[in-house]
Amino acid sequence: MKTYSVKELAGLSGVSRRTLQYYDNEGLLTADKNSKGHRMYHEHHLRRLMQINFYKSVGFSLEQIRNKIKQESNDTGEMLKTQSILLHRQLEGIKAKIHGIEVSNKLRSAGYEIPWELLAYLMNTLETDQIDHWSDYDFPEEDFNIFQDVFRTKEEMLDFYNEFRRIVLYAAAYHASQVPVESELAKELGQEWNAMVSRVASKDPRVMGAFMRVDNNRNKWSEGERNLIDEGEPYLAKIVDIYSS
Repeated sequence: MKTYSVKELAGLSGVSRRTLQYYDNEGLLTADKNSKGHRMYHEHHLRRLMQINFYKSVGFSLEQIRNKIKQESNDTGEMLKTQSILLHRQLEGIKAKIHGIEVSNKLRSAGYEIPWELLAYLMNTLETDQIDHWSDYDFPEEDFNIFQDVFRTKEEMLDFYNEFRRIVLYAAAYHASQVPVESELAKELGQEWNAMVSRVASKDPRVMGAFMRVDNNRNKWSEGERNLIDEGEPYLAKIVDIYSS
């Protein structure tokens, strides 16, 4: 049976000897002892350490990892699913902040005043959004099938969702900063919106109808999404009409 000293295991795993000692003391990775009382590890220790490293890399606390290891249950899939949801929520909040920075830079570069208060308000509400609430949305069967055809992967759906939020956020900021609808900024934004709609709908009335039914049920949207569309829609409606060609 292959054995590893503390030094060897540290070298293989990239974990310091001090960390291995801590894991041993905390019961996360209990070492065996040789005849001289020195700590020794085997293949199952290495596999367990790789598991610990993975859980740490995706954001689990040591307490969560300890509980998982002690339970030795079969709920790994559910545990990873929960953590994936949490990380996606965090990611969407970060993307919203990045969009806020980007639109602020656009306004500043074009000589407009940045609407600090509005952006702070929208950033705060979007940060607390739980994008996974859409998984509980009660789509009519026909609409559900349509959206499955439009978005063949989760990544495609998330790309659309973030593009939608980005454009509406820009529209809200432009409206608050009184950017003229005849400006280059407005023209660019209107063209981006129309390109996004064309890309997902392809002028298919069935797809447009499905999107309209979602739009008509805004009471089922998250608070951040409703706040965002309320602030951005008046400006967006104007520029979409102007730059629809």
